[in-house]
Formats: sequence, structure tokens, C-alpha cells
Amino acid sequence: MTAANLEIVGAGLRQATRRRTVPAVRLTLVSAAHGALLGVLAAVFVTLVAETTLNGLAVVVWGFVYGVLVGALGGLFRGLVRNRPEAVTTEVLPTRYEVRCTAEELSVAQTLLADAADVDDGRVEREVIADAPHSQQKNAA
Repeated sequence: MTAANLEIVGAGLRQATRRRTVPAVRLTLVSAAHGALLGVLAAVFVTLVAETTLNGLAVVVWGFVYGVLVGALGGLFRGLVRNRPEAVTTEVLPTRYEVRCTAEELSVAQTLLADAADVDDGRVEREVIADAPHSQQKNAA
């Protein structure tokens, strides 16, 4: 069976509206943790490379503090921008899929669908429609 003999078509289309929201508090905390890590790494680098009047521990602590502050502010602003009311996505989703193939390949398609482990979760209907794909209909005409 070749790809030219097979079509997978979404059928029963419906419109779905989804808000992709991540709580601003969660983004703030995650970004603060990332900032703390970057601040500590930068502080360790500064301690190894540069001469400072502070001891190494103080530089690492200040790097941690600045990293948490900068990361938390960045995460807060990103969370506020991402969760604005007009950030709603509308998309068209199929409720089922149809596998279309030529009549000669029908037994191969049924065998492949029967062996497919990823469609055994009950969410997808299995159906084979013996039909000539559009590409072969154009060639025949």
C-alpha cells in the first residue's frame, strides 16, 4: 500500500474555543526559580573570574536574590500578557476520522486498522471507506 492510495480525512467538524491559560502565579514562581538558578550560576562565574570586595558567599547570595527578582518580574509580566481576555483561540476539530483507500487496497487497510494499537483507547471510531482517492480520480479523467 502506498501513500498515494490512502487518504485520512477528518469528518464531523465542530468549532471549539479554548483559552490557553496558565496561572500568572505559577508562571511567576517557575520563572523565579529559573532566575534564581541563573543568578547563582552567574554569581559563581563572577566569583571565579572577577575580583570583588565581597566574599564568595555574599556574591552567590546576591546573585540568587537578583535572579529571583528578575525572574519573578519576567514571569509575572509574561503571565499577565498571556492570560489577557482576548487571548482566546478558536479552532475547527474533527469528531472522527475516515480512512479512504481504493477498493483493491481495502483488505490491507482493514488489516492495518485492526492491528493499530494507538486507536484501541475507544476515542476513535474505526471505519474504512472503499473509495478512490482524489489524486487517482484526476489521473483517470
